[in-house]
Amino acid sequence: MNCLAPGHNVASCVVRELVERSKRGPVELPHFSREVALGLRGFKVDVGLVERYLKELQAAMRALYPNVYRIDLELQTPLVVHVRNPYMPLEIGIAWHPYFNTPYIPATSIKGALRAGAGGALCGRTPAELFGEVGAAGEAAVTDAFPTTPDVLSADVITPHYKEPDFRETKASPTPLVFPVARPGATFAFLIGLEFPCDFAEVHRYVGDALREGLGAKTRVGYGIIKLK
Repeated sequence: MNCLAPGHNVASCVVRELVERSKRGPVELPHFSREVALGLRGFKVDVGLVERYLKELQAAMRALYPNVYRIDLELQTPLVVHVRNPYMPLEIGIAWHPYFNTPYIPATSIKGALRAGAGGALCGRTPAELFGEVGAAGEAAVTDAFPTTPDVLSADVITPHYKEPDFRETKASPTPLVFPVARPGATFAFLIGLEFPCDFAEVHRYVGDALREGLGAKTRVGYGIIKLK
């Protein structure tokens, strides 16, 4: 798939290729996913476009929120997020932004992780006041996180449990699954807007503590561990 490269819409490329192959016969999704994951390893993110967007977004948010801060993070372990992303129909997918044509971390994933990991109040606001609850909006706004390094993607592999009904070790034939991940060392940035005064150092500490368990899927087995910069 030559379209797994900058200048092509990767999500559209994957969908189109899957549809075309399906017309010719059944598609082995694990094999197709492996081809995509390996093909994306050399993908380069347009960091200049991302930085311009973040700068303009921060300026726009400052008209709505008294305090708007940029949070930069670095991956310590591979990251997988939105593994059942319908726009990237793979055995194990990854969140892919349709306009910026890049992997990203959706704001919903970040905000959910912040709320789940919040250990207390931030500048006098409880987690419910910060992130909202049924019938009430929160006082903190969180954006998507975009890569700030060009080399973001790698490939990882897992081998599922045996699925044969009459399991015998000598007759089992597990299928390894190769899937795209954001690689360790890649950096991302997102913005957080607050409707109340709060020092950046407090916000930075609070976010770091809340995300200590990681971001995305499979954090219980070591994926998505991050470090704030």
